[in-house]
Amino acid sequence: MRAVELFCLTFWCLCALSWARQPCQSPHMTHGTLSVTSFGGETAAFGDFSYDSQGKKLRFVENEEYTNKTSHDDMDVLMLFEEGVFYEIDSKNQSCKKMVLHSRKHPMELPPDANHLAEMYLGSDSVSDQGVRLRIWLGKFPELNANYSITTTSCGCLTLSTAYNGEKKHLLFSFLNVETEVKDPHVFVPPSYCDGVALEDSGDEKNSFFSLFE
Repeated sequence: MRAVELFCLTFWCLCALSWARQPCQSPHMTHGTLSVTSFGGETAAFGDFSYDSQGKKLRFVENEEYTNKTSHDDMDVLMLFEEGVFYEIDSKNQSCKKMVLHSRKHPMELPPDANHLAEMYLGSDSVSDQGVRLRIWLGKFPELNANYSITTTSCGCLTLSTAYNGEKKHLLFSFLNVETEVKDPHVFVPPSYCDGVALEDSGDEKNSFFSLFE
C-alpha cells in the first residue's frame, strides 16, 4: 500500500492534467488477489494474479481454500497476449495444455478506446483515509459481443474492478491487496514440462480470459 501512495504522490500533477479524460496506462507490474463472481453472487474463482503490462503477460492461480472442487479443478493459467496463446498448467501432475488465445482482451488493464464516464469518491473525501478517488470507464469488446465497465484509481491507474457483460454470463472481477511489483518474474515463464507441448485450437469456441469463467 505504501508503494501505491508514493506512486500517487510522485505523479499527482500528471494524473490531474493528462488523465482527466484519456484512458490511462496501468503500472508496469502488478500483483494481488482476484475475486471473480457472477452477478447472481456465485463465486466463480478466487486466487492470486500477476500482470506484466509491458510484456503483455498474465498469470492467475486459484486459491485451493476457496475453490469449489465439485465444479472444476484448481485453475492455473498463463496468458501470453502478444503470442496469442495461453497455458493451462497442472503443477500437481506436471502437465499442461497450450491453447490458441482468440481474444487478447482481459480485465486487468484499461483499453485505449475506453470512454470516461465519471470521477468520484468511493467512501468519503472529507475524512482522511476514508475514501478512494476513482474513475469509471465504459466500452465494448466487439469480438466477444460484450460490454464492460472498468473502475480505476484516479491516480496510479490501478484497476479496482471490472464488470463484464457477455452473452453467456455477467461477471464481476474485483482486485484486492494490489502491489505495484511482481517479486518472482518466473511466474510469466511456462514450466519446463510445458516445453514441446503441441498448440491446440478449440475451433468454433473462442478462447479468451473471460471464457475461462463462463
